[in-house]
Amino acid sequence: MRYQAPPLLAIHVNHGLNAAAGDWSDLCQRHADSLDVPLHINVCNIEPSGRGVEADARRERYLAFEGVLAEGDILFTAHHADDMVETVLLRLLRGAGPRGLSGIPRERACGAGRIFRPLLNTPSDALRGAVEAAGLEYVTDPSNLQTEQDRNYLRQTILPSIAERWPGYRETIQRAAGLQAMAQQRLSQLPLPRTETAMGEAALVIDPTVDVAELAAQIHQWLGESDIDSPDRRRLLELARQALDAASDRLPELRWGDGCLRAWSGWIVSVSEPVEDCLFPEKVVVGESAEGDWGRLDWEPADDGPGLAPGARLSGSVSGRTESVTPLNRPQKSTNKWLQEMRIPPWWRRHLLVLKSETGPVWVLPAGPLSGATALEGTLADPGLRPIWRLSSSL
Repeated sequence: MRYQAPPLLAIHVNHGLNAAAGDWSDLCQRHADSLDVPLHINVCNIEPSGRGVEADARRERYLAFEGVLAEGDILFTAHHADDMVETVLLRLLRGAGPRGLSGIPRERACGAGRIFRPLLNTPSDALRGAVEAAGLEYVTDPSNLQTEQDRNYLRQTILPSIAERWPGYRETIQRAAGLQAMAQQRLSQLPLPRTETAMGEAALVIDPTVDVAELAAQIHQWLGESDIDSPDRRRLLELARQALDAASDRLPELRWGDGCLRAWSGWIVSVSEPVEDCLFPEKVVVGESAEGDWGRLDWEPADDGPGLAPGARLSGSVSGRTESVTPLNRPQKSTNKWLQEMRIPPWWRRHLLVLKSETGPVWVLPAGPLSGATALEGTLADPGLRPIWRLSSSL
């Protein structure tokens, strides 16, 4: 029996951080052409976030991947053993728990598809040797030789010294990472009350009967399931104390590195901060997807509730500019009060996507439909379409 191989597509991300970046894109195009493989080139505009150029470039790179991968697609990357070792050591120096110290996952979800890394046990020298033996033209990014970035400093300065004393360090560190992955798998099976906010933010349900030390331990275990480096024990204990003692109108917060935890409504929330002055799409057509820095708008059949007529033309706005709304089959009330009732976190209530017709708001995402939807083309579409707003993110 013969099987037809799935079609191949190459992806190249031009970060625009080097003067020769265009030449690198051209090289990728030549390689793709020689293999008769279509190449998707994504040119990024790196906006500084304060987290460092390395983190900003990674964010844009994975956003590019998410934008290309469709359901069932698999993206193969050439992450190798040295990448794994560097990642484990960097996370160790940043105080990561078992999840972080397990290193780079061999595979994980990315957008609608998955990323698979088949070369994590292969040293970079072996890959470079294979490329040179094949006579392939390649580029060495000169920024890799600069030691201002932590990863480059580790690669250029620290690891050569380690290799002199412990030449088998790659295998040793990879073995330790595997043991940490086993420990994390065991921890993940312990009971931990997880949930998420209406905005899709991961959250830990606070058990008011536990003491401060136990809640801090739960928070640490919960963070260990993500790629977020954990803060130190003292700060975790202080957040746990405030979360257990704070009045209902307070929002105790812990910020460190790339992370932000906030106690709200009986939960510890891993916060996704809204973008100030976010520009939502001016024109929206029901049934047509849209995407931007604000996230992605998709549609699904509204089989079990109200929907909007396919093809209807709407506009996008922000909830902070909408003083009041009239929810479906309910009286008019202030937008903030309704969003509070819908358990939208307070830091999001002024930053939601509002869909409007010529006569007024018809939907607030993700809170739900408004009475204005019934006036859209005379009646609600049956079955109609329901809007789904997904925030932009990268792992």
